[in-house]
Amino acid sequence: MATVEERVWTMGDYIEESPRVARENLARADELTAPLIACCDGGVPTRIRLVASGSSYNACQCALPFMESCLPDVQIRVVTPHRFAYYEPAVAAGELVAVVTQSGLSTNALEALDAIRAQDRRAICLTGNVDSDAREHADVVVDWGVGVELVGYVTKGVTTLALFLMMFAAKLGAHEDRLGELSGAIDAADAVRAATYGFFERNEKALLSMAVSYCVAPFGARGVALEGALKIGETVHVPSPAYEVEEFIHGPNLQLTPGYTLFFFDAGDAAGERTRLVYRAAREVSDAAFLVTTDASFAGDPHVLVAPELPSWELASLAYLPFVQLVAHLASSALGSSKQHPLLKRFKAIAAAKTESFVNYDGDE
Repeated sequence: MATVEERVWTMGDYIEESPRVARENLARADELTAPLIACCDGGVPTRIRLVASGSSYNACQCALPFMESCLPDVQIRVVTPHRFAYYEPAVAAGELVAVVTQSGLSTNALEALDAIRAQDRRAICLTGNVDSDAREHADVVVDWGVGVELVGYVTKGVTTLALFLMMFAAKLGAHEDRLGELSGAIDAADAVRAATYGFFERNEKALLSMAVSYCVAPFGARGVALEGALKIGETVHVPSPAYEVEEFIHGPNLQLTPGYTLFFFDAGDAAGERTRLVYRAAREVSDAAFLVTTDASFAGDPHVLVAPELPSWELASLAYLPFVQLVAHLASSALGSSKQHPLLKRFKAIAAAKTESFVNYDGDE
């Protein structure tokens, strides 16, 4: 029988596993969040900084709207480890700083932890691997409950991290009644996951012809737009930026041709009407413009995935994550595009992003 390490896992396997793991994690919210809540020393911080990069940064952005609604009097910021370590490392009294690294092996995250320790402050690390190198750099190591994820293009880790941060904010802010909303968002995400296969099949030719891809969203869905742009860039290997809706039409849209692919994410918030309007405008230029929304009036449009109604707009990114994950996975799998250029080995030999303990199970080194 094949061991976990011997089996060839794919992004798709972890996307399929995510709803089950999310539901299990929600059921043990107390257990998972208790170590981080303990770091708040019996109170609510005046400021929270989440220090993260890549997909972990995007997961924090997915969680941010819900976190802010549960902790309205707390300033919550998401910054990269590079910005933290080089430009704003000072940890203030009453501030909670948590460095996030799923692998526990990201060199920039470890540098940020070292910068905190250099101030004689408590270095807190949120990770998916408590036995990683992060243990040597952190005073507190918190497992957010992702479990095993052997594919470098992480998906389950993004979903579980966003959920963990939302559970933490709900409990810290004494809004445990809102945990039911998280359950509803997980159900919506599972429905989006199931519907994305049909969406991809309907639009297969366009999605296998991406040359430049834009992900566009209002603040309520910014996290999923960022993650969609990252995943498509990582796996399909095409230029793939993310833009806020109004910023998109103040310059980036001037590049548009019928050869561009665009994904719009409607959070169903106050900016929803404007988001849908800009989507319609984009379709006047490109037939490869797509929309994810909860607006049932778009039912029947093959270019639109209509998601179930959400418990609140702050949960749009969590609910829509499977869409961007699966589009990237299905497109890159069909194209065979996820393997990196062989010259990237030379790049990594000079500027590594992971410690020497990192094992690449993708076989892509």
